[in-house]
Amino acid sequence: MVIKANNISLMDLLGIDTDKDNFFQSHGMFISSADAWGALIKDLVLALGIERAKRFLLRYGYQCGQHEAKLLKNMFKWETNKEWVLGGVTMHNLSGRTASVATKTTINIETGEFDVEGFWHNSYEAKQYLQHFPVHSEPVCYFLEGYASGYCSTSFGKKIVFKEVECIGKGDKHCHFIGKTLELWGEEISSELVDYAREDIGDELDRAYKRIEKQSEILKRVNNLSNQLTQIVLQGKGLEAISQTLGRNLQCGIVVSNQHFETITEYGQVLNYSLQNLIENKDMLTPSDRKKIYEMNNKRSTVQLNSLEQLGLIYFPLITPIIVQNEVYGYISIIKNSKEIEELESAIIERAANICALHILNEKTAIDTENRMKGELLNELLLTPLQDSNITKRLSFLGYNLNKPHYVFIFRLQNQKLNYKNDKIFLNESELIVTTLRKYSSISEEKILISKSFGQIQALIPENLLLSLEGSVTKFGESLLQEFKKNQPASLLLIGISNRCLETNHFHEGYKQAKKALDIAQIKGQKQRVILFSELGYISILLDARNPEELENYANNILGPLYECDLEKSTEFLKTLYFYLNNECNLHKTARFMNLSIGGMRYRIASIKERFNIDMMNASDRREVQLALDIYLAFGKLPFLIGEFNEDLPSI
Repeated sequence: MVIKANNISLMDLLGIDTDKDNFFQSHGMFISSADAWGALIKDLVLALGIERAKRFLLRYGYQCGQHEAKLLKNMFKWETNKEWVLGGVTMHNLSGRTASVATKTTINIETGEFDVEGFWHNSYEAKQYLQHFPVHSEPVCYFLEGYASGYCSTSFGKKIVFKEVECIGKGDKHCHFIGKTLELWGEEISSELVDYAREDIGDELDRAYKRIEKQSEILKRVNNLSNQLTQIVLQGKGLEAISQTLGRNLQCGIVVSNQHFETITEYGQVLNYSLQNLIENKDMLTPSDRKKIYEMNNKRSTVQLNSLEQLGLIYFPLITPIIVQNEVYGYISIIKNSKEIEELESAIIERAANICALHILNEKTAIDTENRMKGELLNELLLTPLQDSNITKRLSFLGYNLNKPHYVFIFRLQNQKLNYKNDKIFLNESELIVTTLRKYSSISEEKILISKSFGQIQALIPENLLLSLEGSVTKFGESLLQEFKKNQPASLLLIGISNRCLETNHFHEGYKQAKKALDIAQIKGQKQRVILFSELGYISILLDARNPEELENYANNILGPLYECDLEKSTEFLKTLYFYLNNECNLHKTARFMNLSIGGMRYRIASIKERFNIDMMNASDRREVQLALDIYLAFGKLPFLIGEFNEDLPSI
């Protein structure tokens, strides 16, 4: 009798005949529980790992599909070959593996067209997986994929590949499948879903056993090396000893670089290797290697560079970052002559990176503790008017000679929205300032005291440092500012510098001077500048005695109306007074300087007297106007001094 796929019932398969066995017995098949299948999945994943278990189940499913397709071909008289193909859906449903519902069925055996899509409802495979494991990152109905591919490839007569695109095993609402010929899939399908039928299932178990033996040996070597590296850290030895031990074990060259890619230490034949050189010339690398460098820096992953011929290099470095407190503090590079990465190398370099991170963390903690102690002592020196001799004595034990001339520097970042305790941008910017100061300290071999407080950085710079660098205090401040701008172009920094402090009891006064210089710069709206207290001239005496706001109020009481009139009507009254006083109250000299007639000049002086009650013939009025103008100049409120007159005027 001619039959269709959807007409097959379980009785057709289980029909009992007293003279012969039923379908399952006669074909060496049996029914198993879903829980038993779940236990098998669990054991396979735990023993082989998810990727190898996946290939095992795919191949097993493929062979089951092949076998059942061949059995069903001769068992029934199919209405068409298409019905034979659809028999696989029926077998899914009857066996309890899943309820397979197609939403698209384009099957034409004559033209070789096969394109189907649908859902596997109540997949036993996905449900059993979730009973033993958490949600996976990809679909987990491997047997169903393999079975559908094997059955349809056999019955259709052409290679068919099924792929699950949604799965409840990875958190989706449904198990959604697509089945197509290789031609229709094109490059969308991975090789693992194409080649899974080529090998015997037993081969996978053999490979797994050998792999377990190999991994056991690797684990022993990694643990042994890890113990050696740990002992190095516990004995207080540094990165040099770590690189030597690592290089001897791997019989490779080793290079340890800092977070700026500069070489710290190296061991063995490193073949002129420099990570810094690779980074600086990464445009000469292949797109693949540039991508790897990006992943190394941003995704913090271990990478191997493969094509360095354009840089004249013949090796293939394996590089992994050293991460301390979630920040990259350096890199370890294994210098290899081969592209092949052994599992031992990959495991050891990552373990070595962790040991290096532990060493760096210990060093960092010790340095941070020492610097915090020094910073606290410096804060006491700067913020306390009456000096405690014990502070000076304690700092002298640490190698600081405070009896020589020093300058107080204050660095103030201008982004007021930052959270100074926790903001990463502020922490990075302040660390850049500290690192730059320490670099100059190392170059000059002169010690600098540094502290952080109130969202700013204070530093005590010895005059000998400036002399060793053959620069003035202004040039040194400018070089610090330029280096900061080069590394943080979007950030704004003010640097306030005190007068020369000859003794320790001058440091508190120097701190106030540097702070006053910064306060004036901020009041003037300056965002990025080096400002010396000495630049303020005699106004600095007033600033030291009064609050800047009081001085500005004093000047506003005298010149405020003229200032407002100039802004509104462009009358140039302040400009006239400034040059009149600067030219010793000489009408003719001032008129020539300002390109005015004598009559025009007299009119302005008379207007100032009449409208604002300022008599420039009165000595008292002249003194008050002179002082008010100098205060305005300090506060940047004389805009006419910017530009053509700027070079001709005395600086305040």
